[in-house]
Amino acid sequence: MIKISIILPVYNTAKYLEKCLKALADQTLHEIEILCVDDGSTDDSYNILQKYADLDCRFRIFKQSHLGPAAARNIGLNYALAPYIMFCDADDWYEPDYCRIMYEIMENNQVDVAVCHTNLVFEDKNDYLRRQETKEELYNSSYEGKLLLDHCLLHKTSVVLWNKIFRKSIIEEQEIFFPDGCDHEDDAFWILYGLQAQTIFFLSKKLYNYRIRPNSIMSSYFIHQPKNKYERFKICNFVYNILKRKNILNQKLSVVSEFFKRQMEMIFFELFSPQELQSMAFVLNRYQKDYIFIENKGQIFIAPIVGIQAANKILFIKYWLLSKICIGFKRKEYKEKRKIIRNQIKIKKIINKKYSSDFNKYLNLN
Repeated sequence: MIKISIILPVYNTAKYLEKCLKALADQTLHEIEILCVDDGSTDDSYNILQKYADLDCRFRIFKQSHLGPAAARNIGLNYALAPYIMFCDADDWYEPDYCRIMYEIMENNQVDVAVCHTNLVFEDKNDYLRRQETKEELYNSSYEGKLLLDHCLLHKTSVVLWNKIFRKSIIEEQEIFFPDGCDHEDDAFWILYGLQAQTIFFLSKKLYNYRIRPNSIMSSYFIHQPKNKYERFKICNFVYNILKRKNILNQKLSVVSEFFKRQMEMIFFELFSPQELQSMAFVLNRYQKDYIFIENKGQIFIAPIVGIQAANKILFIKYWLLSKICIGFKRKEYKEKRKIIRNQIKIKKIINKKYSSDFNKYLNLN
């Protein structure tokens, strides 16, 4: 019986593919299938895949025109046979016990998703020196063991898919799939899956090796070169439309609001005109209830509605005084609150100035 289906999108990774495929073939858990989806490769990737498929029937090969990793992963989901789903990138590789350990966690602890730690492998050492922000802490959680997957933990968990194992039953029952044409499709998949999952297991053992290449999707993103500047906004629309269609949007609205906020915090404002940013802000204000999105001087400012309603000069002065008279941790805490309130007052002024209206009337635009 097949216990795990591993979905592997492949696009022009012939240089790395042998190492990836060999690591999958050598897994100590033998009862796996590897669904390899060639995404229109123009190098030798498909021939390498075919070589492994000829030698090992667990490798299943699919081919598509170059439609991107989201479409490739959707093909994998459609043909997966096992009760558990895992993902792999074609330039990375598994540790030998990865599948066995993750399968046993799911079976023994009866959780909906499990997460392991990741080892970062920098192909270019100079790349590592240039981008110190890419650290293992981004992928390796400090949590340990079985926990309830509440909304706070959902947002704190890295969205990447290759360090996790999922239940196929949840994916099928909730009709979860990837948004075609998006490079950061894992954000959408994780939020849609996490909203339905009840429990999660964190394992501190490093079982996945993530190769960071200078020309990878994340590398191009960090140097302000997203393929589509509307990428994050498209993901927001995708999640919103799915939840609305399934009539569960209102139940999940606070989580969706936080998801929208995090997506907008990752866009590059300089790529947009003020009119484009304003249009996105209006749409996001209609979609959710917890935050205000407001464009001003080529940026989108975000703040919680409750916080803006409460913010005033008296409250600011209160925390300004407390930050002056207190010491240690309390002083740091009050200085942070002072900063937040100052930002909220600023946003309230922007709303009144730009729309010649009061705060409550602006809320009616939602």
